[in-house]
Amino acid sequence: MLNFLKKHSLVLIFFALSIIVYNKWFFYLGILTSGDWVSFYKETLASIRVNYFSLWAGDTFGRVLLDVGQAPTWAAYGFLAKYLGLDFSLSERLIHLWPIAIMTPLFSYLLLKRLFSSKIAIFVGVLVYSFNTYFLVLQTGHLTLMTAFSLAPLIILKYMDTLRSLKLKDALFTGLLLFIAGAYEPRALYIIAWVLFIYFIYYLFCVNGKGFKNNFLKICIKGFIPICIFILLNFYWTFGLLKMNSLLSNEILGRGLFGNEFLNINYALTLFHPFWTGKELTIFTIQPIPLYFWTIPLFAFLGLWLNRKNKNILFFGLVALVGIFLTKQVAHPFPEIYPWLNKHLIGFNAFREATKFYGIIALCYSILIAGFIDWLWKNWKNTKFQIFGKYILICIIAFIFLWNTKPLITGDLGSLFVPRKIPKDYLIVKDFISKQPDFFRMLGAPIGSRYIFSSNNHPEAGWELFDYVNAHSLYEKENTDKLSIGEIRIRLMKKSYSNNLINISSVKYVFVPILDKINDGDLFINYGRGREYYIEELNKIPYLQKINVGAKELIVYENKNYRPHIYITANQESISKNQPFTSIANKFIDPTRYTFSVKNVKNPFYLNFSESYHPQWNVYLGDFKWYNILFNKQEAINNGNHVKNDAGLNSYFLDPKSICGQFTCKQNKDGSYDISGTLFFAPQSYMYLGLIISGATLVTVLGYLIFAAFSEPRLWRVLGRNSYERKS
Repeated sequence: MLNFLKKHSLVLIFFALSIIVYNKWFFYLGILTSGDWVSFYKETLASIRVNYFSLWAGDTFGRVLLDVGQAPTWAAYGFLAKYLGLDFSLSERLIHLWPIAIMTPLFSYLLLKRLFSSKIAIFVGVLVYSFNTYFLVLQTGHLTLMTAFSLAPLIILKYMDTLRSLKLKDALFTGLLLFIAGAYEPRALYIIAWVLFIYFIYYLFCVNGKGFKNNFLKICIKGFIPICIFILLNFYWTFGLLKMNSLLSNEILGRGLFGNEFLNINYALTLFHPFWTGKELTIFTIQPIPLYFWTIPLFAFLGLWLNRKNKNILFFGLVALVGIFLTKQVAHPFPEIYPWLNKHLIGFNAFREATKFYGIIALCYSILIAGFIDWLWKNWKNTKFQIFGKYILICIIAFIFLWNTKPLITGDLGSLFVPRKIPKDYLIVKDFISKQPDFFRMLGAPIGSRYIFSSNNHPEAGWELFDYVNAHSLYEKENTDKLSIGEIRIRLMKKSYSNNLINISSVKYVFVPILDKINDGDLFINYGRGREYYIEELNKIPYLQKINVGAKELIVYENKNYRPHIYITANQESISKNQPFTSIANKFIDPTRYTFSVKNVKNPFYLNFSESYHPQWNVYLGDFKWYNILFNKQEAINNGNHVKNDAGLNSYFLDPKSICGQFTCKQNKDGSYDISGTLFFAPQSYMYLGLIISGATLVTVLGYLIFAAFSEPRLWRVLGRNSYERKS
């Protein structure tokens, strides 16, 4: 037992330190939500997230799911909720929070242990990587990025093993790790992949040395196997988006640069996040860099200089310079480089602001500073001054990063370090909504709440409801320069077309969230008017009726004339004219597939589907099989019959006599037809094929690794491996 404790003392210390620093995550099981990190009800997770292996998301008005690469992690939330009954408070800890707290120091330790023999150097290096201000800021809301970065040291370590050992098992394991990191956050994976590519080139020409000619082909093959495995494991989503021409060209990659005024070379050099205050963050308010943070680049570059003959330290020094250069974004020197990369380098336009590259600096600084301390520990031991001096320097470095953890320990950082409680009114509304079987949407005025219930059957509508109308000048223009956002939204709801627009969009309820500054923040502060203004104005809108759902403060209005999700009309839907409609039988299969049935129709009609228009939402009649689409064995109704109505939603013109002469329909004795069909988002068929390929790859890789583990147990004895880079 004593030998075990001695051998793994640093691991135990880091585990204890994580428990202390992240005590709010380990000892308080309340919901943790802040900023972009929203909470979900168990029913929402079981309804929406379990269907995340989909190219179409059914939230709001529906959208192409561009973040489908994160499907494994988000679907895990749905699985835990649906099949194990876990609430979000526990699921977020299992999938994101606890892995961050444990994996970040542990995997950093494993990489540093491979490079250095000094325990004190390893200890301080882990502190640098785990508790720098950028990573702590990520932990206030950007957990997907942070979880991926926590895996980065292990990925790099295993890639080093791959190039050194040239063994298939190391290459496969590295590819699997890349897949896991990408499932958390593709942008972090993009950065890690570039680091691996640079290391591959560096190893090939600088580390491999005399064996270059003999090992060149083997190194190339083994070096690219992890990338090939990663590509195959991600084929399930890349194939579908590629077929849609949305993989490299989409609304996320098309966004312009942001945050130029917040970043410069000084913040990058000092590894200091511009919003860090040492307590609650001041978002979009630049903070001065404390003087003592300038010791961080000083010690890092001393570590590089003193270990310049060590090829691995030199590599991380060079990568640190790349990270610093990118993190400054458009600041001097060479301000034109970042925009050029954003425009021309594939995938780089996902980084509209450069703070993600702080992750490179954190990784490299942790190694460089550990290198400096390792040098001190080995060389400053002859005089009292040296012995005393090295302890002082080590304490200074360690203190900087340990002091960063203070607001996490005390909860002063707020955000995800303060447990939240869902207000009772939202729980009452959840029960009220979830008991209703029909499809409808809800709209929050002037904004929704992170605590409002939503599901596949009851999504929360956003204010993009009015965007299509706005963009196509279908409403009366007026001068809104002097109006707040909230006032503009209320005016939009009072337009002559608004009642029809909300009806067509299947919005049944409009709600005014409560003023809950503790749990939900002040939702009204950015919209120009107080809560009572919205209640008074909504009371004046004739098509909305205030109803009592049992809540004390949450105000709910009902729109009784809302349309179903799928229905038919004699004429094309229009927001300028209210017309009769007929509900039809339909069934939700998943976000990309609905079945419907129309009975006893003789005359042409419009099939209306209140999802955002996309040309690849097709209607298929008769027996539907997704794989028939791949081989052109099942034909959709002519795309010319599919139109975007003036609410920006889908309408299909169907003439029974025409389509029933081409497709299978049931003709009744009176000459009418019964038409049964499927609404299907066609690119999903490519995702299904991709899932088969990715699934087969995953089974093969796991099978081989399990076989290798049993045939060579030492494969998993990572902690006990001897160092080999120390000699470089």
